[in-house]
Amino acid sequence: MQKVFPIAALILGLSVMTQAWSANLCPPHAVRIALYEAGLFYFDGKGIDREMANELQSRTGCIVEATPLPRARAYFLLEEGHTDIVMAAVVNPKRDQYAFFIPYMQQRFVTVIHMDVPVEKTTLAAFAADPALHFGAVRGVNYGGGRDDWYARMEREQRLELGSGMPNVFRMLKSRRFQALFAVPLQYEKELADAGMSDQVRVVDWFPNEPPAARALAMSRKNFTAEQLKGWTEVVQSMKSDGTIKRILAKYLSAAEASKAVIK
Repeated sequence: MQKVFPIAALILGLSVMTQAWSANLCPPHAVRIALYEAGLFYFDGKGIDREMANELQSRTGCIVEATPLPRARAYFLLEEGHTDIVMAAVVNPKRDQYAFFIPYMQQRFVTVIHMDVPVEKTTLAAFAADPALHFGAVRGVNYGGGRDDWYARMEREQRLELGSGMPNVFRMLKSRRFQALFAVPLQYEKELADAGMSDQVRVVDWFPNEPPAARALAMSRKNFTAEQLKGWTEVVQSMKSDGTIKRILAKYLSAAEASKAVIK
C-alpha cells in the first residue's frame, strides 16, 4: 500500500476541506468584502484585512471582491444586503438585526489628544468640562461601552466633528478642527506618521477598566444562511487555531503586541 506522508496528508486534508467548505459557504455571487482604510488595517492595497480577505478566499474557496469603503457606507450596504462582509467591525448589538459578528482580533482604544490641549485638561472629566474642546470620529463608527456613551454626549453637546475616513480625521486633528479622538495602535501609529504629527499628541486611556475592543467580520444575515455563518465561524476559528491570524498580525505588530491582539 502506498504510504501517505504527513505533509501530503495535511495538504490533501486541507484541499478536501476547502472543497467541502466551498460547496456550502459561498453565496451565488462573489463575496463582497468592505475593507477599512484605517492605519494598518488597509492601506495601498495591503494590510491586515487585505491579508485576512485573501486567506478567507483560500480557505472557503469562494470568489472574493474586496474594496475599501467608508464606514458609514459599508454598514449601510451591509444592512441593505449589497455588501456581504465588513472587515474590522466592532461588535455592536444594535447591528445584530442585520449582521452576524465573528471576532478575529482585539486591541485597546485609547484617546489621542493634540498637544495644544493643556496637560491638566487631558483627563476625561477636565476635557468634558471645557465646551471649547471638540472630539473627532469617523462617521459610522462605534467603540463599545463607555466610549459610545462619550460619543453620544459629544454629539448632544454639538462638540462632535465627523470625517469620512481615518486619514481624513487625522488631517482634521492636525488642522485643529477638534482636539481628541479614539483610536487603536494599528490606526494611530501609521496615521500620525503619515500626517507628520507623531510628536504632536499625547496618548491616554480614559477607560482603563474596559476590555480591548474585538474586531470582527460583520456578515450579512440577508446573504448568508445560519448554516453558512456557522461554517464561516469554523473557518475563522481554524485560522486562530493554526496560528495564521497571529502570523498576519506579526507582520504589522511587535511579537508581544501580536500576541495580545489574538483572541484566544
